[in-house]
Amino acid sequence: MSYRWMRSAWFLAVGLATQWAAGTLGAAEVRVAVGLFLPPYVIADEWRGMEYDIVRRALELEGHTIVPQPTYLARVAKDLEHGAVDAAMPVQVRAGAKEFYSEPHIQYQNFAITLRSSNLELRKIGDLAGRSVVAFQEASRYLGPEFEAMAKANPNYREEAKQVVQPILLFHGRTEVVVADRFIFNWFASSPEVRQKVDVTQPLRFHPLFPPTDYRVAFRDEALRDAFNRGLKRLRDSGEYQRIMDNYDRTLTAALPK
Repeated sequence: MSYRWMRSAWFLAVGLATQWAAGTLGAAEVRVAVGLFLPPYVIADEWRGMEYDIVRRALELEGHTIVPQPTYLARVAKDLEHGAVDAAMPVQVRAGAKEFYSEPHIQYQNFAITLRSSNLELRKIGDLAGRSVVAFQEASRYLGPEFEAMAKANPNYREEAKQVVQPILLFHGRTEVVVADRFIFNWFASSPEVRQKVDVTQPLRFHPLFPPTDYRVAFRDEALRDAFNRGLKRLRDSGEYQRIMDNYDRTLTAALPK
């Protein structure tokens, strides 16, 4: 093997490694564990949604193709940890985790939601104590230690993986409080499945007990995480990110019961 050949091979290897680090290699499929039952963030039966579209486009801008792997929200991080997928969404940073976390790509805004007719005054998380509360799956882990303590101490607290159940229970008067993101709750409340069962025109109150929650995409590979961050920045800088958000906001507003 000649020195010249070895030298050429070395430069080729370095060049390929540099291209990979810069995210300029040819398109690669990225298997992403995607939490279900999160419309309009993720509309799994159509593989679209405000969050899904953002993640898909950020990857596409760096030459990658998303291959969604649907799973329950409680399993997304576990599927990544066990090596079943290349990435997982939506997640929050876990202390001591081996995954590589992206910059925040989406923000959820959770509320304590009640019927106005119940006249409940909820000004702090402690006011939920003793109330019947139906929250989303993993809420006790995502919404902070004070909420977690309330959930553990409250025998009337439960979590639902299928959030379509939440507006049905609330409008039926079978729970006092629903804890959910406003977009997700309104999406299900405007669906035919719910509107056929309950009167969704009943006035609601959205109690702002929680700060906005940043979510990220977790990756097994650091270079892929870096590529996603670059794509996300390009998406924001071009204005496409905001156009995606605005499009779903308009669609949801138009579908809400008048």
